[in-house]
Amino acid sequence: MVKGRKHQRDWLQQLLLRHESGSHPATLHYRVNNFDSNDILYGKALVVAPMVDQSDLPFRLLARKYGSNLCVTPMIHARMFVCNERGYKERFWNVMKGTPAEDRPLIVQFAGGDPEMLAQAAKLVENQCDAVDINCGCPQMIAKRGNYGAFLLENEELLVRCVEETVKACTIPVCVKVRLLPSGLEDSLRLYTRLVDAGAAMLTIHGRNRFNKGPLTGRANWEAIRSVVDALGDRVPILANGSVADLNDCRACLRATGADGKYLNLLFKNR
Repeated sequence: MVKGRKHQRDWLQQLLLRHESGSHPATLHYRVNNFDSNDILYGKALVVAPMVDQSDLPFRLLARKYGSNLCVTPMIHARMFVCNERGYKERFWNVMKGTPAEDRPLIVQFAGGDPEMLAQAAKLVENQCDAVDINCGCPQMIAKRGNYGAFLLENEELLVRCVEETVKACTIPVCVKVRLLPSGLEDSLRLYTRLVDAGAAMLTIHGRNRFNKGPLTGRANWEAIRSVVDALGDRVPILANGSVADLNDCRACLRATGADGKYLNLLFKNR
């Protein structure tokens, strides 16, 4: 087994194929053969991105009906989920039943900078979802105050411990959603390599840094995502995020990046 690897490189592809072959009759799940084999979308992950106050269960089911083959929950604060402050856990999760069969495959995304809390949160859902994701993409000031999201990327040793402890704690794949580091691509690649060495089973690369928001958002850097695919794509699946408004943009992004799939921010044009 390759250093840091707990799951085989093709785990994502196998997950999509398994659910595609046994998809729930109440929905119209994406199927590989919906696209011609010459279409770049053929066999790719089309992922409903984690969106705060948006990507909850009803929206995920709607998105699946129209072609998404993988969804992510809204960003969930790991400590509040574990401690269930003011009924926080029940806002996101049915602790007894998990999520319904038609809402699979599903990744649960947690935010936090405490390795123990992230590990505990992952343990709470590992038997009711298909993977967990650590949010290292949120650029908002609340993330800075809480030492999570894109700001955790700049606390490298703590982030690596967060990944290591979460990987050790649960049996399902642990993924990490990242932005580019403000210091540049070389530092970003070095950090991403450490995350994969620590056991991350998939990376989602948002082709912007934490300063690219609001009026400074700009175009996502697909060339940087391509560099990550070239460097680490033989070890783990890589998903692309940023600057997609429709399926033609999605096709262009996948051609440019060579990624295994694309995050779709369905409510926000040119995210």
